[in-house]
Amino acid sequence: MSNTIVLRKNKLVLYKRTRSGMWQCRYKLGNGEWYRQTTGTDEQEEAEDIAFKLYYGADEREKNKLPQNTRKFKHVARYAIQRMQDDIDAGAGKVVYKDYIRVINNYLIPYFGNLKTDSITTRKVIEYSAWRDRKMGAAKEEKKRQSLLNQLKSEAAVEAELERNRKPFKPAQSTLNTHNSALNRVLDEALLRGWITESIRPEVMNKGVKAESRDAFTLDEYQQIYRGLRQWTGTGHRKKTQEIREVLREYVLFLANTGIRHGTEALSIKWSNVRYYTSLVDNQRYLEVAVDGKVGKRSLIARDNALKYLERLKNLNEHIAHLTLDELFDKKLDISVFQTRSGDYVTTDTMRGSFRQFLNHIGISKSLSGKGLSLYSLRHMYATFALASGISIYELSLQMGTSVKMLEDYYSKISPQMNAAIHSGRLARIKKEQIED
Repeated sequence: MSNTIVLRKNKLVLYKRTRSGMWQCRYKLGNGEWYRQTTGTDEQEEAEDIAFKLYYGADEREKNKLPQNTRKFKHVARYAIQRMQDDIDAGAGKVVYKDYIRVINNYLIPYFGNLKTDSITTRKVIEYSAWRDRKMGAAKEEKKRQSLLNQLKSEAAVEAELERNRKPFKPAQSTLNTHNSALNRVLDEALLRGWITESIRPEVMNKGVKAESRDAFTLDEYQQIYRGLRQWTGTGHRKKTQEIREVLREYVLFLANTGIRHGTEALSIKWSNVRYYTSLVDNQRYLEVAVDGKVGKRSLIARDNALKYLERLKNLNEHIAHLTLDELFDKKLDISVFQTRSGDYVTTDTMRGSFRQFLNHIGISKSLSGKGLSLYSLRHMYATFALASGISIYELSLQMGTSVKMLEDYYSKISPQMNAAIHSGRLARIKKEQIED
């Protein structure tokens, strides 16, 4: 018996692979491509019947504008991940691609993984959303449980506290946007490869918690912070703690004087990303910082005070301490700006945790409205002061790497009254005292 049987010339072939008893079929799709599929049987007659059904089924799907073949979601997801990773490796990918990949691996594949992409309906997406919210809510509660356990030292007391404050979990709109964009990346890949059609593509839901205006440090609070950091720097029982707090001081001041996002955007800055820029307008020299942020690469101009913080950060590194800033900028060294004296890189979590300890230490961990304050509040403070000083939302959006709409949504509390002198024509610009240390 032959291991290859032509059922329809140039259309449908039945065959067996080496060391396999099952019959496979290969049939041509309407777009001219060949598609391979197992019949799941070692009986020739049964295999022929299944092969014809698969072939005519694909033909019928084409007539109804449905994909003639499809793939499991997890396989499509891997193609989508690889495409984003290739862009990242080539330097063309957005920073947010890393978040998409994390969402695909941690949420989308575990839920949709074994489903055929053409079977994912809007109803399934809604069911997924409920599952995702439960999973995220459980993770958030577990994190809170561990934090409370360190404080209360009693399982019963922890459970009572959790029960007292338990609320239905709803992800923030920004979180939903990331999850939805990640799902769309996979669906786009399936569409591109012909594994779904536009007519059956599921609708992605987008109903999260509406963003609120964000709390920023007041000028008085910020003065308390930078004065307190002078005393806190170098304290701690362990050498590592002392060195981290030393870097934290400069990190906080740098964030406040640039508006850069805490985390990946700030901590990825290397000495090669910093330089002097001479303006063609006034022929003055300014400090320019190149960052790779949430919306891609951009350059910003730091406040002049940032030079002092860079000078102190330079002096923490014995390998470059002997250089002037001019010499260091010219060398374009691929060395992280934020390093401890021992040469260790600081992480997002390390900086966040150390700053939280510091805020508790000086007693301003919450704003007057009761919201928690954090390193991100420095960015909000930067935006608030900039808008209050008369800088336009458009100019600020370019500097901070964010959209005009986001600034309008989050900082709408910057009312015309705060810029009364500008609007009245009495002053061309409000002169604000620079934040310095």
